[in-house]
Amino acid sequence: MPLIKLCCYRALRGFRSVLGLLALILSCPLLASTEVSVAVASFDRPEAVQQRWQPTLDYLNQGQSQYHFVLRAMPPAELEAAMERGQIHFMIQNSVKTVQFKEKFGASQLLTAAPLWTDSADKAIGSAVVMRAGEAISSIEQLASLRVVSTSPHAFGGYLAYLRELADRGFSPTSFFDDLQFVGFPQRQLLQRLLDGTADVAILPSCLMESAEVEGRIPVGALTVALDRRPADFPCGVSSALYPYFTLSMLSPADSETATYLVRRLLELAPDDPAAQRGRYQGWTVPMDDREVYALLKSIGLWPFETDWHYLAGRAMPFAIGLALLLLAGYFHHLRVKALVARRTTELREEMAEHEQTQRRLTEQERAFYKAQRVLLTGEMAAGIAHELNQPLASIRYLAQGCGYRLEKGADSAELKEGLGRIGRQTEKAQGIIQRLKSFCARPMTNESVALDSLIEETLELMATDFRRFDCQPEVTLPRQGGMTVPGDGVLIQQVLVNLIRNGLDAMEALIPSQRQLSIALAPEADGWLVTIRDHGCGLSDEALDRLFFPFESSKPDGLGLGMMICKRIIDEHQGWIQARNAEPGLEIRVWLPGERH
Repeated sequence: MPLIKLCCYRALRGFRSVLGLLALILSCPLLASTEVSVAVASFDRPEAVQQRWQPTLDYLNQGQSQYHFVLRAMPPAELEAAMERGQIHFMIQNSVKTVQFKEKFGASQLLTAAPLWTDSADKAIGSAVVMRAGEAISSIEQLASLRVVSTSPHAFGGYLAYLRELADRGFSPTSFFDDLQFVGFPQRQLLQRLLDGTADVAILPSCLMESAEVEGRIPVGALTVALDRRPADFPCGVSSALYPYFTLSMLSPADSETATYLVRRLLELAPDDPAAQRGRYQGWTVPMDDREVYALLKSIGLWPFETDWHYLAGRAMPFAIGLALLLLAGYFHHLRVKALVARRTTELREEMAEHEQTQRRLTEQERAFYKAQRVLLTGEMAAGIAHELNQPLASIRYLAQGCGYRLEKGADSAELKEGLGRIGRQTEKAQGIIQRLKSFCARPMTNESVALDSLIEETLELMATDFRRFDCQPEVTLPRQGGMTVPGDGVLIQQVLVNLIRNGLDAMEALIPSQRQLSIALAPEADGWLVTIRDHGCGLSDEALDRLFFPFESSKPDGLGLGMMICKRIIDEHQGWIQARNAEPGLEIRVWLPGERH
């Protein structure tokens, strides 16, 4: 008997274990129920959002225990923070927020709701400019001076949608209205403001006024939609473009199996279901084209077409903290080396002072060197200048003698006046020759805007005696239009021109006069001006051409070999370039300087 009782007891315990295991198995679906968060942005009244969308989530939770859908009505800032933390699986948003969150968080559109008032889900909601009947305006410009009210600067169905209409017509949305107030929710209170005369215009979502008339909240016909541009199949007045209705989107924490269930259940939702009626939609359909929403955001300058600094600041915060810690560590290191830096700074100041003084001396010596070369060029032109001066001086001497003879013979004042006038003209001629020479040799160097065509003509006048001495008339080609200016020192640029022209004349000295041809051309090139000087002399050998701009390299028997080196240094200082090539016959020198065209 005891053995039988023991066996029965053990059997009973085993049966209880089996029952417990069976109960555990049956309860597994309940334990395995997965919580799925569905977020909706709440701009002002979370309880209103809860009342509207909770029936939809109750519908999703019916008849299954695998998923438990939870509605989270949150302000936009909290919603974005929750998305950042990966706490949101799905969201129901207006089309503007859907596009913005798609760009920020990679949200994928699943479905678009079809509103109760139209079968078109892609052209479902817009902005209505509501006014008192009989006072409706006929143009957007008339809105500027009226008293305008709207719910919120972030309300898509009203204010934001209408900003595009202003921006597309060239108005600044931020400064267009003289008197604009945002009075918050509920939206129907704006209609009352129009009726009691405290506002002239209310910018509201389309169909809101018509819905209020049907519900008996406002008298029928008391208000009207101004600037109405409704499509033929749209039942309500609308003053803007139409955009898609609410969109269901999936975020990265959600899995495809949950999304499949959600989409299937919502597509099965009947238009007369209480969830649809409470949510103010007649069903769900495939995602709509959101290009119009992108166009709206682009017109009014919202993300993703304008930087969202608050969002970027949030994303950059961890990096900023890390950087702050790094800077703190660097600061302690800075304290350690600060004394060394202070000592070295004093030494560097002394070295910099010495360097600046040396640089000033070098600059002064370089300028003196350039001036010495100009004096040397003046000496080379002295023979021609002396010959040029000899003619007016000889004329002055003969005219003075003639006047003396006429005085001895008792000539009248008219004859003497003519002779003295000739003496004056010859004196001015000699003075002009000396003045040009003096200007070239002693004019101070300054940085200014240099008229290149005028400088070339002035240089040709300066070297007129050389052209006559060499019996060579240069061929000059200048653009017809004026305004050929380059920034720089006119004295130094003229020194380059004199050097190059002198070299060209010297290269043709052995030729007979009929073979001496010198061409000077000025033409625009790239962002500057190109001066080309070509002679018909013997040219240079390849070796001499390669070393043309080296110091102390000269093809002249008595040359110092510094002229071309000075030319290159002056052109380099003016941010230009100088090149030489054999032209068969002769040598062609090309000088480019950056400049402007007026």
